[in-house]
Amino acid sequence: MSSWPIHKLDEIFEIARGGSPRPIDKFITDDDDGVNWIMIGDASSSSKYIRHTKKKIRPSGVSKSRLVKPGDFLLTNSMSFGHPYILDTHGCIHDGWLVLSPKINNVDQDYFYHLLGSPAIFREFERLAAGATVKNLNIDLVKSVEVALPPLDEQKRIAAILDQADELRHKRQCAIERLTQLSQAIFYEMFGDPSTNPLKWPLGTIGELADSTQYGTSGKAGEKGAFAILRMGNLSTTGEISLKNLKYINFADRDVEKYTVRTGDILFNRTNSPDLVGKTAVYYGDSPIGFAGYLVRLRVNKTAVPEYISAFLNSPFGKKVLRGMCKAIIGMANINAQELRSIIIPIPPVELQQRYQVKMLAIRAVFDAPMKHKTTLDSLFQAIQNRAFQGEL
Repeated sequence: MSSWPIHKLDEIFEIARGGSPRPIDKFITDDDDGVNWIMIGDASSSSKYIRHTKKKIRPSGVSKSRLVKPGDFLLTNSMSFGHPYILDTHGCIHDGWLVLSPKINNVDQDYFYHLLGSPAIFREFERLAAGATVKNLNIDLVKSVEVALPPLDEQKRIAAILDQADELRHKRQCAIERLTQLSQAIFYEMFGDPSTNPLKWPLGTIGELADSTQYGTSGKAGEKGAFAILRMGNLSTTGEISLKNLKYINFADRDVEKYTVRTGDILFNRTNSPDLVGKTAVYYGDSPIGFAGYLVRLRVNKTAVPEYISAFLNSPFGKKVLRGMCKAIIGMANINAQELRSIIIPIPPVELQQRYQVKMLAIRAVFDAPMKHKTTLDSLFQAIQNRAFQGEL
């Protein structure tokens, strides 16, 4: 172990939460004097920086929010919390973010980006948030986390090694994202833009296509159990399910069918931050797996296939519909199962949906190799991280 001094994060950073002028829609503007409005959707999994924003707010809204500046760290504070980003622009943040502003000189941006995003820090966040009904990061929780602070030159050396290893992961992620873009292009080619429905498919509701909807378990998961359990962080914003960072749980025999998913089930993230609520993915696996309470399981009937409904909800139009219907309370947003069932959706012939699903399964087969490679790279990267932050590199 290293002999580096230990500091609480609030000895290194000023830590604060964002704020939102309300109703936010009245403050959004296209005017030249608008102030960047930094949303979680402006962050990219393939970049450590946030450099651009899609929206701006009126200057009158600044006093009801929080200004941030280049060099600050932003952490998502709700539900799938803890991922860090380095800010490379000025702007205001809403209450789904925490900002960490360095207050000492010997802070290397790249080192703390890796440290704040490491599994060790994430586990500490989870430990400190344990027992809460909604696991949010709050200022006091983050302030109390202790980290080792090596000399600045050592921070830079470690960061350079981790940056090189991380670059390999990002290259693999870019290949996966290109496959995701291909999937979206095929959806639009076969069914048209759902916002205009140019092929004049009949309209119905998701409920008409569903055999059942079911909320996940509220039982406590841990490091051991008969069933792995999927949580909201296991669903990506582009429609994939990750089996990383799994927890485990036991079910009574009577609850196994109720709280597990099987191949072809759709999972829908019903509660999250406003930018992430509504994440949707189809589960493919050889064995049943549990699902947690902030997810809804949707099983389709014979008039639909799961890949079509998932692709619709993950399309830009689908995400716009979801953002428009979610109810936000204190930085959290919710769409319940009944609201999910009420969403209007074009309904192409099931035979066409089936042809689409065949194409998607073929793409997923191509996905399989890069996804497995990325999983291996992720494991190696975490091993290097652990050694680095213990002073063993």
